[in-house]
Amino acid sequence: MKGKRMSALATASLMAMTALAAMPQPAMADEEKTVINIWSKDRHDADYVQKKVDEYNATNTDNIEVNYQLYTDNYQQAIDMAVQSGELPDILVFQDDAFNKYLGEGQWADLYEFMDDDTKEYFKDVIYDGYNELDGKLYFIPTTGTTCRLFYNTEIFERMGIENPPETLEEMVEDAKLITSELSGEGIYGFAENMKSASAGLARSMMVGLQRETGTLLGYDFAKGEYDFSTWADELALWTELLSDECAFPGCESLDIDPLRTQFAAGKIGMYMSYTHAEPGVYANQFPMDSDKWDCVPIPTTGGKEVGKQYFSATSSYMLNAKSENLEKAYQVYHDIFTTEEYLIGYYEGGYGVSIIPAVLEKAEPSEDFKNKKWLQINPDMDALLPKPPHTAFTSGMIVEGEDLYKTCESIYYGGADIESTLQDLSDRYNKAYQEAIENGTGYEVKIENYDPMNPVLK
Repeated sequence: MKGKRMSALATASLMAMTALAAMPQPAMADEEKTVINIWSKDRHDADYVQKKVDEYNATNTDNIEVNYQLYTDNYQQAIDMAVQSGELPDILVFQDDAFNKYLGEGQWADLYEFMDDDTKEYFKDVIYDGYNELDGKLYFIPTTGTTCRLFYNTEIFERMGIENPPETLEEMVEDAKLITSELSGEGIYGFAENMKSASAGLARSMMVGLQRETGTLLGYDFAKGEYDFSTWADELALWTELLSDECAFPGCESLDIDPLRTQFAAGKIGMYMSYTHAEPGVYANQFPMDSDKWDCVPIPTTGGKEVGKQYFSATSSYMLNAKSENLEKAYQVYHDIFTTEEYLIGYYEGGYGVSIIPAVLEKAEPSEDFKNKKWLQINPDMDALLPKPPHTAFTSGMIVEGEDLYKTCESIYYGGADIESTLQDLSDRYNKAYQEAIENGTGYEVKIENYDPMNPVLK
């Protein structure tokens, strides 16, 4: 009896052990998920990206967990602090300033080290020597493009009897004054720009108009190989009017872009300037606005001058932290989420950016905004990839004394500084810093013989 009982116990024990072995077991310490951190500065596509990240986390079989974090106004600051502390994430949305600042420190990974031949072939049309490919290394892959346009409220224009949006900066000032004088009692104003940050506001507005108006880029003349800000005088005089109480939404000097968009969607702003890739997604998803209530046109210039093309910037790019402890898996995440055709088509069709990938353009059905608002598209007659001036060139060592070009402009349109003398001083300071950088070996000469601003080439 006793023997039979022991035999039964042994059998039961064996069965229990077998059942236990068949059950899923908790992961051991060495089987814990690898966390890949991604940082972004883009609000307009955040929901779309988060959805794709969630799908990846739910389906990948490589024991990888992606943590997607959104940084907005403090993106550059967050990057600077993370670099200093050694806590930079594995993957980051491309930021021009951050890229330039830390490239020389070996911070960004060469994608060529991980890419297979099929991936190289798929993206070959968006690899530009001197832009994202440097010295045989590929640092980011742009998948959409953006430029800047003047966005306007069609209902306000109709109400004011303005038949056509402005083609010159002078006309724009007149339209803004008319709207403000007639409708400010209702809280409606002619113009606004996100001037909380001089660099953020001017980069998407005045600086773009100056490219077409002067044929220079951020004050730099590539043919002469020198800075000349004197050509900005006429435009700055008009911008001083645009930002005055006669034209501008109250509090522009402390306005950020999303509060501006909120007011525009509410019908309180007649005109502003911004990036083409973001606004359709913003007004479709972030701050809903009927599509027929807004449109865009080229940024007006002084007297309608057009002697050069304006930049288009490649967007929707990601940089990989070369110092990541999980670099290979970081590339795997980047490849499996952000380079798939399904993701890229969905991004374009969702109105988050204008694709520049030939295969996507062939297959995608873009949103009605991109179909019907022709100036949202990159226009080769107006938009081009432009070379970089010395102070923004890769690994530039230029150190400019005093206020930068953006804050100097601010001292004119808000501070009342004399235009001519202030711009002359700005030219002197930038040229001095440029020459010193060349002489001490921290910068290099950027001069393009026979440079044609209507047919720019990268250097």
